[in-house]
Amino acid sequence: MFKNIRRAVGIVTVLVVIIGALKSVFAWLANSEHGTHELFADEEESERQF
Repeated sequence: MFKNIRRAVGIVTVLVVIIGALKSVFAWLANSEHGTHELFADEEESERQF
């Protein structure tokens, strides 16, 4: 029984680490210098760049 609890805690820990890493990557992309990697850029802003 303790083995199953340890496995569940381990799986949850791995998932939390993965979610945290993805959150950091998205935050880094959103704060990039040139704004070319923005995921949700407005259409008006993208038209101004061209």
